[in-house]
Amino acid sequence: MSQYGAPSFKEKLVNKKVIVKVSLFTRAFSGTITAADDTGFCLDSDELTAALREVTGGAMANLDVPSVYLPFSKLEWLISSQPKAAAASA
Repeated sequence: MSQYGAPSFKEKLVNKKVIVKVSLFTRAFSGTITAADDTGFCLDSDELTAALREVTGGAMANLDVPSVYLPFSKLEWLISSQPKAAAASA
C-alpha cells in the first residue's frame, strides 16, 4: 500500500523516457510519457507517430503535432530507467 502523498507508479512515469510495445504493432517504440491517467498515457514519440501515419493514411495528414494516447489495456510491455543509485538500493 502506498504512503499518503507518495506519487503513484503512473505519476512517476510522467516525463520519463520509455520503450513501449503495444498490441497494434509488431515492434516497440521509444518516446517520452507526457501525461498519465487511470486508463492510459500520452506518449511523445516520433517513431510511433510515423507508424500511425502509415496505418491511418490521410486521416492524420492534417494534424501537425498529434498527441498519441495509449490505453494501458493495449500495452504489452514498457521499459523505463531509473537513476543507478536508486536501482542499486532497490
